[in-house]
Amino acid sequence: MFNPSSMQKQVFALSWLASQATVGNKNFPWTTKDLQGQINSLNAPYSQWRVVWGPCYTLDDLLPPQVSNGMFVAQQLDGSNNPLPVYVVATAGTNAKSFFDLVIEDLDINPTDWKLKQGDGNSSPMQVTKGDWEGLMRLLFSINMQWPLNDIRTFLGNIPNKQTVTLWFAGHSLGGALAPMLMLALMDPDSALNTQDTNLGNWQHVNLLATAGPSIGNQAFLDHFKSVFGAGKANATFIWNAKDVVPHAWNAGTMNALTKPTNIYGLDVLADDPVGKMIGAQQASASKQNYVQFEPTAAFDGPLALYTDSKHTGVKWTADSSFLAQLGYQHLNAYVSAFNGDKEWFPKGPPAGCGWFPLSNSCDDPQSAQQLVDTLGKS
Repeated sequence: MFNPSSMQKQVFALSWLASQATVGNKNFPWTTKDLQGQINSLNAPYSQWRVVWGPCYTLDDLLPPQVSNGMFVAQQLDGSNNPLPVYVVATAGTNAKSFFDLVIEDLDINPTDWKLKQGDGNSSPMQVTKGDWEGLMRLLFSINMQWPLNDIRTFLGNIPNKQTVTLWFAGHSLGGALAPMLMLALMDPDSALNTQDTNLGNWQHVNLLATAGPSIGNQAFLDHFKSVFGAGKANATFIWNAKDVVPHAWNAGTMNALTKPTNIYGLDVLADDPVGKMIGAQQASASKQNYVQFEPTAAFDGPLALYTDSKHTGVKWTADSSFLAQLGYQHLNAYVSAFNGDKEWFPKGPPAGCGWFPLSNSCDDPQSAQQLVDTLGKS
């Protein structure tokens, strides 16, 4: 039974806020003040964090530009608001409004070598998806990822008394893919980056909480990751829901498990239907690659959400619309429930003006789900 610790729950909440920050208010991402206000509105101990770097964002797309990546660092406070030597680097997941996020970072799974020096001609046996690599480059090197003038490597390098500091990396979905990559880039003593001030040996403890992330690298990459952070050197935890489609990507075997012998939601999605074509295309892409999961065992198996229509749209549920709605529920709501966020963040309900919680139930809106199906059918 999945039983996260109090600290894991807090770190998950911060990673969730990283994704919400990119969407922000009325298409404007949250400022530091906005983000801190959202943290302050939480119940203790979730409110006992101070934003100390960021949030920073990269912009892609045109008309209008959209946030493609986001990240911030928070420091833990004690009950008297005194800073503690605990920091969380929270990385945002996919912004559904960003074409770059959806098409490039999420779906470009062509392999690229794991190397950080631009122009390095040496080939590497370690490979990662090109889309996630592009995301990592933005987190590390984008001019928009400077706050106020320091990038993440400089900020972490300047933290004093690292030998007493516990450092966390965290992210959900796309963030669950980028957080371990960022951690390795900054922590590996053999990284092509200059990690003299940030590598693993400088810190008292280093932890990772990656949730709902896809497979991002081949076996050589996974072996290297384990060699850097294994044997008690760090605590890397990968959490995924057995009914979440995203963590089944991009391993060929787990992708096939989405439809064989039946799909994970027990729905009769036909191969020629829009959703069936989408799944088939992604399975074909995955079959050409050699990506492996960080953690092959699901942490929990979320219960199926009931299909209802409390909005009285009058639209009937179909196998395709049910699949897409359940996908959204299992990739988002199920994790909030598993971490008890729906009970502990706001026991009396979210305060007025809090737009990021509670989540809407995607399985309670057949009309919107069908619109997604129709969009797939046109693409």
